[in-house]
Amino acid sequence: MLSSFCEQADNCRKYTVAIFGDSGVGKSSIVRGLINESVIQEHIPTVEEFYVTEITHGKKSFELHIIDTSGTYEFPAMRKVALHKVDGVVLVYSLDKPNSFQKLERYMEEIKCSSRERKRKIPVIVVSNKADLPNLAEPKFFNDVRGVEINSSDYVESKWGCPWLASSARFNLNVAKIFHRLLDELCPVENKKGPPRSGSILRAMLRH
Repeated sequence: MLSSFCEQADNCRKYTVAIFGDSGVGKSSIVRGLINESVIQEHIPTVEEFYVTEITHGKKSFELHIIDTSGTYEFPAMRKVALHKVDGVVLVYSLDKPNSFQKLERYMEEIKCSSRERKRKIPVIVVSNKADLPNLAEPKFFNDVRGVEINSSDYVESKWGCPWLASSARFNLNVAKIFHRLLDELCPVENKKGPPRSGSILRAMLRH
C-alpha cells in the first residue's frame, strides 16, 4: 500500500481544512487551482468533496486534507461534522453574488459555536473570489465607532479578527497564498514578515 506524503517526509504535519461559502462563489475552483487541476467554467453544484495535497510552507512540509463543502443550507449537519474535525477554515464569497458575503455571518456563528464546544479557536481566512471580473466593487459597511464607511477587508479584520485576501480562481491568482496564509495562522513562522495586502496587489496586476 502506498504511504502518504507525510509518512515519507521528515517533519511533516497534517492539517484538515474546510472551505465554506455560498453556492457558485468558486470554492471548488480554488481547490482545483491549488492542486493544479483545470478550473471548470460552468458551475457544477458540490455536495462534498475531499482532497489531499502536499504543500511546502517556509522550510516545512505539510499535508492538507481539504473538505470542499456544499454551498447550500440543506446540509447544516454536514457542516457541523466538518467543523468538529477541521484545524482551519477558508470562507469564500464572490463579487458577482452580493448576498454571498452576508451569508458568511452564519458560517462565522457556526465556527464560533464549534470553537466553544472544542475549547480551541479555529483559524479562519476570508477570501473575496472572482476579483478578475470588471466593474464590480467590494461591499461597504458602516462603522458605528468611527462613523464612517469601511471596506470588506477592514470589516472582516475588525469584526471577525480574520485575515482577508482577494483572489481569482479563474487565473489562479493568490490561490496558493490563501493556504499559505492559513498555515501562518495554524503554525506562525518565526521572524517572517507579513506580505503586503493581497487585494491591492491583485487588482494592480489585473489592470495591466
